[in-house]
Amino acid sequence: MHPKERRSAATRRQFLVRSGGGALALSGAGALLAACSNSTNADSGGGSSSRGEPLGPLGLPLARPNRPVTLPRYEDPIASGLQPETGGDFNVFNYPDYINPALLKAFGRKYGVNVKLTPYDDISTGITRLASGTVQPDVTEMTPDNLARVVAAKLVKPLNLDYIPNLRKNVWPQLVDPFYDGKSHYSVPYVVYTTGIYWRADRVKQDIPSMSNPWDIFWHSQPYKGRTAILSEVRESIAMALLHRGVDDINTEDPKLINAAVKDLEELHGICNVKVGDLQYTAVAEDKAWLNQGWSADPIEGYLFYARNKEDKAALRYWHAPTGKGPVQNDLWCVCSTTKKPVLAHLFLNFILDNGNGYSNFTEFTGFQPPLTEIAPDVLVSKGMIPETLSTAVVRPDDLGPSSLQEMTLTTQGQALWQNAYSQFVSGG
Repeated sequence: MHPKERRSAATRRQFLVRSGGGALALSGAGALLAACSNSTNADSGGGSSSRGEPLGPLGLPLARPNRPVTLPRYEDPIASGLQPETGGDFNVFNYPDYINPALLKAFGRKYGVNVKLTPYDDISTGITRLASGTVQPDVTEMTPDNLARVVAAKLVKPLNLDYIPNLRKNVWPQLVDPFYDGKSHYSVPYVVYTTGIYWRADRVKQDIPSMSNPWDIFWHSQPYKGRTAILSEVRESIAMALLHRGVDDINTEDPKLINAAVKDLEELHGICNVKVGDLQYTAVAEDKAWLNQGWSADPIEGYLFYARNKEDKAALRYWHAPTGKGPVQNDLWCVCSTTKKPVLAHLFLNFILDNGNGYSNFTEFTGFQPPLTEIAPDVLVSKGMIPETLSTAVVRPDDLGPSSLQEMTLTTQGQALWQNAYSQFVSGG
């Protein structure tokens, strides 16, 4: 599950129940991708390098902020100088409410196509559908931790950046040549966000930022019983418990560390009757929840769209750890291998990276910040779009540096370890 899924009516817990348990939730995509990889002689992951580094898809070391990887092209990109295709449908594969419909209509008008959005519930099932061929979109939203897998399965196409000048013109330098996709062979960035703590200052009495380890607040939340929640997401919830224990390797595959983190999470059932869900973007602003793990977009959405009055807006607070001490992520766009309009698909990626389009998508619909240079983080506060009390929800380019903590690709065994541990936690609720 991912930030965008919070708009879906289904919670992560409901998703796991429907799918018959956590292990099954990822097995479909894993099996399809492994089969697809094997059929194309691509390495599906596993083993280690001569230096003992674990290997992922394509036989490459697992990408990390301090260990960049360039994904090899499995075919040449499309030629430069081609005219965009026109007429018919242009298909976008994405979460249901993670791009402004007005932006899709504007793209359709500009290029003479009918833009259709095909939604998926979560990234794992989205990849499964791509691999199975049940959908054949032109472009898809993707995440860095899954990029190497979909490249190995040949589900996305290499890019010709001649069609995407806005990448170098408008995007933060850290994401023009990102560590997970050196030279942007397959992807362009979409939005950035941190993971932190979202609360109401009129309800929570502790000074959370001044705590020696603010993540500990969830284990001192007895006064907020029934009003405390953590994200319904495998990586985010376990990562928070690791950080609570002082473990900053949020990609660890050590069973002892993962099991200890899950035991800590299970304590929250008794401490505060913790809720597990992705409704914090509305619940905190509407005074239905007081203390939440959340994404940086959540307080921005709460302030812009859901707070009922000035008092609600004034009560919203957000904390995230300093760079290198707390999770930060970004999302991507890719051109699908099934596209019938490859030139237009490239132009769609360029359209998303337009400064005006990125700003309107951010402030009028998603609340998720695009990494565009013209949208200066400090100006968002100084111009009053975001209040000073929520300045901590603004992401800055340096947050994505080589010392940053990012939830990235795990080995197949590591994925199973995290997923099964998370299933144990939610089933105990």
